[in-house]
Amino acid sequence: MFESSIAISPTNLLNGTGNAVIIGLNRNGILAYHRIKRQSKTKENLIGIIDIHERPKPVNGETKNISYIGQLKDFSSLAREYNINQVLIAVDTQDVSKIHEIIKHCKSNQVKYEFVPEMQDIVYGNTIQEIWKDLHRPWQPSRRQIIYSIGALILMLLLLPLFIVTSILIKFDSHGPTFYSQERVGINGRIFRIFKFRTMFIDAEKQVGPQLATKNDPRITRIGRLLRKTRIDEIPQLINVVIGDMHFIGPRPERPYFVEKYSREIPMYKNRLKVKPGITGLAQVITGYDENLEDVKAKLRYDLDYIENYYSIRIHLQILLKTIKVVLHGEGY
Repeated sequence: MFESSIAISPTNLLNGTGNAVIIGLNRNGILAYHRIKRQSKTKENLIGIIDIHERPKPVNGETKNISYIGQLKDFSSLAREYNINQVLIAVDTQDVSKIHEIIKHCKSNQVKYEFVPEMQDIVYGNTIQEIWKDLHRPWQPSRRQIIYSIGALILMLLLLPLFIVTSILIKFDSHGPTFYSQERVGINGRIFRIFKFRTMFIDAEKQVGPQLATKNDPRITRIGRLLRKTRIDEIPQLINVVIGDMHFIGPRPERPYFVEKYSREIPMYKNRLKVKPGITGLAQVITGYDENLEDVKAKLRYDLDYIENYYSIRIHLQILLKTIKVVLHGEGY
């Protein structure tokens, strides 16, 4: 549905299914170009380098052993001419303001994009604010929260019969409380307690410590599996929306243990905390269980895409429609 950006090794960019270019005629871009040509098994897929600046075509001495194919302003025509479907972004520190423009070009031409590892200090640092510079307009979050809180309160009243039936089923199925409360990490790293219907046996992690849920997790009760498949277990999070800890849509709120762990292992992971977490979200409706680090990275791509399109009505409607489909078809996990 959407393409996102996480820095990877340049040699992993090329998948052999299309043509790739590097955007950035500079030291980072040239180093990445030579590295791919030297190491990649699919080096024939790397077409050349696109310059982000409007300046005369460089002479041979400036781009020795480099295939220069044009300028960023002509990206659409270059993408058609060279059948480009992959881009590796390599801009200098002074050109970070161009990142958003590059991403727009890629998205409008349905081209996948990644960042060179050398850009991690640029993209993962303060300049990520360039992409999300107006994310926190002072008036919009408060207005959105008021609407969400009122909507969540109305939904809680409408779903009261479901609350009662679910509570009875949980009590009959296994020993323990109906609801489950756990610490999660919210916007800007703020800790809050999330509310859910209990789907696991009590003290499920007492012996093993924090664990990710798996597809056939033995800790999950019989009714718990049904609640997870239909996402009914998430309904008590309406309480979190009412009191302002969460929104209807946003990244999945994770436990402090895993946030700390993934923040050490995955650059940019903490950027998903720039917005309030949600009951549902782009990553939640597209991907399944986080069974390994690669699954977490895949979800992060969708979380960052959502944040980048935070004010898009279209993406919110798409997520809501997909959520309804997941609930009706029992595609939860």
